[in-house]
Amino acid sequence: EAEHQRREKDLSAREREISHHQKFVDRFRAKASKARQAQSKVRMIEKKAAEITEVPTSSRRYPTFRFEQKRNSGRDVLKITGLEKAFGDNEVLHGVDLLVQRGDRLAIMGPNGIGKSTLLKIAVGVMEPDEGEVEWGYETHPGYFAQDHQEQFDDLTRTAEEWIWDYCPDKDIGWVRGRLALMLFSGDEPKKRLETLSGGEAARLIFSRLGMENPNVLVLDEPTNHLDLEAIEALVEGLKSFEGTLIFVSHDRWFVGALATRIVEIKPEGITDYPGSYEEYVHFCGDDHLDADQVILKAKREKKEKGKVPSENAGGMKDAGGRRGGQNMGKFRKLNRWKLAERQKALLKEIEDSEARIGGIDERFADPTFYLKVAPDAVRSMEEERTELQNRLESLMEEWEQVEEDLASLDSPATPD
Repeated sequence: EAEHQRREKDLSAREREISHHQKFVDRFRAKASKARQAQSKVRMIEKKAAEITEVPTSSRRYPTFRFEQKRNSGRDVLKITGLEKAFGDNEVLHGVDLLVQRGDRLAIMGPNGIGKSTLLKIAVGVMEPDEGEVEWGYETHPGYFAQDHQEQFDDLTRTAEEWIWDYCPDKDIGWVRGRLALMLFSGDEPKKRLETLSGGEAARLIFSRLGMENPNVLVLDEPTNHLDLEAIEALVEGLKSFEGTLIFVSHDRWFVGALATRIVEIKPEGITDYPGSYEEYVHFCGDDHLDADQVILKAKREKKEKGKVPSENAGGMKDAGGRRGGQNMGKFRKLNRWKLAERQKALLKEIEDSEARIGGIDERFADPTFYLKVAPDAVRSMEEERTELQNRLESLMEEWEQVEEDLASLDSPATPD
């Protein structure tokens, strides 16, 4: 996106320059005294126009996620009471109580192995608990997305097209192909066998089926794991439009932040149930559990407090003056930007002066009596001056364009501080 913006900015600058020269041509083309200068401008416009290439449109492809519920559920969607589950000596869930209500957008968080996926599997009936009860509310129709896609494919030798068709046998092949096309299955791709699908293709196929089932509760276990950025963005938009209840497990900070209105964090010592967005939860507990950098910084701080990390190294490298490298880099960027901006101003002034001087010479050349009044040596001298000015002008324009690119690069949000 940053590169696309830079190219568009460069294209706009070139188009403005051409427009500036074109105005001169349009104004003075008919005047004999300006004819030569106008013709020079025309050649410059032709050269600049030849250098312009349209900024290519994005090649990014977005699937279309549609989730429409059959009907509203009752107010209480899911009630879990005293849920316990262990695998051998490893007890992952111990006495979980949870009430999900209609309209909740519930994100379940916690470290790996704490039992998040197990909780969802028990909720949807894929796994039995050791103790406790799961009760779905009135008129609830859950749709489940498993973290392991293989769990949802009964026969891996079937094609994507056949698998989807099983869920809508009353529809014709055109309708099925249309649904698959929404998930970017085009050409011969619907005939791919399930066993050959990539993780992203399998995920999109399962979401296609979920959309056809019209659930009023979506239960999603790590739905973004195999999706690319375009698909994740599209999935968020589709889920935002979903009017039902959403229960999901995810480690994707942006995904959770964009959707969650309630946070349930499972910890070894118990469960924290927070009614609010992820941003509000971070403010509440003081830790951003889904930001890897923050987790690392927290670990470093804890080590420092225990005396395992020398204090002079905590918080980043410092220079001889005790200043942090990030601060120095920020000052360097500001200074560099100021220098580039000053150079840009100087270049524009020199470009204008050169064009004015060339214009003055051209005016004199256009005077019918000029060659009668001026000695041949002086004429040659002015011709040489004009040639030098024109070469210098082209060099200035190239440098000005480079400064523009450097400034755009500094201003880009993708440039690290």
